Amino acid sequence: MRVEDIRDILVKNRGVWLLGTHQGNDGNQGNTLETLLGVKENNLKIPDLGEIELKSQKAETKSLLTLFHRDPNPSASVPKLLKCLGWKHKQAGEKYPSTEMSFRSTTYAHRTSDRGFSIDFTNEQIVFSFNPDKVNKSARDQSGSFNTYGEWLNDVEKRVPHYSKVLPVFWNIEDLEDVFINKLDHTLMCFVETKRDKGIDFFAIKEAYIYKTFLRDKLKDLFHRGSLVIDFDARTGHNHGTKLRIKREDLGVLFDYSSRLV
Repeated sequence: MRVEDIRDILVKNRGVWLLGTHQGNDGNQGNTLETLLGVKENNLKIPDLGEIELKSQKAETKSLLTLFHRDPNPSASVPKLLKCLGWKHKQAGEKYPSTEMSFRSTTYAHRTSDRGFSIDFTNEQIVFSFNPDKVNKSARDQSGSFNTYGEWLNDVEKRVPHYSKVLPVFWNIEDLEDVFINKLDHTLMCFVETKRDKGIDFFAIKEAYIYKTFLRDKLKDLFHRGSLVIDFDARTGHNHGTKLRIKREDLGVLFDYSSRLV
């Protein structure tokens, strides 16, 4: 399939409400676009570009765009972070066991969170850091597990394992660059509107872009600008995966070439 063929399909269907092909499935939106474009096994091949990664996001959302999932090193670090730095899940004792813990953090390199979390850089690694001296001790604990982050910190300091035995956790920059090149070096990004009618989901294409040729030198810069973040989302019973996410408006900065198709 040529780029022109993709553009023709997207233009023809722009604004048309497409019936979701996988109702009730978290991937309904993406699966519907794959069906529209004739994608099989998530591989869209375009002459001169090779394999294309098809990604989508709801046009109305203001949330960060997930690029890919990558848990930190050493392996099995996230369950340890959950134990030493987590907090009681809001639905513990209701939907989940009373012992259910949560660890969620949208973590930036250009600022430190109220819990003292940040992203730091070495020449070869991106490091998740915790600085107890930077915890906003008087701030209200948004999770509701403690009255303040100071109370949470007091509890954290008594835990086994202690965070000093678990940290640092990190990502090798070269490994992340390889993921970008192997997975996202050619990306078709679609923004879709959504609606639900009588419990049935529908999607309509609003905008679509092609991006290609990942720029290695932009990675660290976007982290320091606060455009790229590391997002943890784990609970005792399930790790939803650690995500590398980006502000939608800065996605094109990561690539040497971008073109709007619709």
